[in-house]
Amino acid sequence: MHLGQKVRNVLRGLIQGYGPDYAKRQLWNDEFTSGRWNCLDKTGDHGVHLSVEKYADNGGILDLGCGSGTTSIELNPGAYSFYTGVDISDVAVQKARKRAQEAGRADRNEYCRSDILAYVPARQYDVILYGESLYYVPLRRIAAMLARYSTYLTKRGVFIARMFDASGNRRRILDTIESHFEVVERHLHEQTHVCVVVFRPANKTQ
Repeated sequence: MHLGQKVRNVLRGLIQGYGPDYAKRQLWNDEFTSGRWNCLDKTGDHGVHLSVEKYADNGGILDLGCGSGTTSIELNPGAYSFYTGVDISDVAVQKARKRAQEAGRADRNEYCRSDILAYVPARQYDVILYGESLYYVPLRRIAAMLARYSTYLTKRGVFIARMFDASGNRRRILDTIESHFEVVERHLHEQTHVCVVVFRPANKTQ
């Protein structure tokens, strides 16, 4: 990797983790507009879908960092009653709304433009999903962010986090989850290196 590319990657990471809302918003808008994330228009990740469907149990899903809404249109429509997707990119949110309309899910899917660190839900949810979005939250802020969102889980609600290659620095995200929450399930798919973790606040009961 050339030095210039390394510098750009470092700057990108700093903006994603620590930049003001307008800077993060512009960065993600530019990347979604350029087609950088078109590869996510179909995940085919049935592992995380099955976990979300199992714990949603015809309830509500909050998807933090929803991107262009792929998960919201790949889920079994009979598995949930309402879905809220949140992303910092206007471009991603607009694309998600269009895709939900085309999929016939506009009546149960809603999308909001917000930084997930600042978003305040208007209701409680049975599943709060972080699909590849925890990487973009500074490690020191993850526990506090999850604690805040815990108040928006139903009594039986859970968090579900999907991470690619949960080793190295990303292992520290798992360590944070395991030290502050009760892990209900954890699945590591060796072929894809995808880790799916289901967890809840330690004081929550089913």
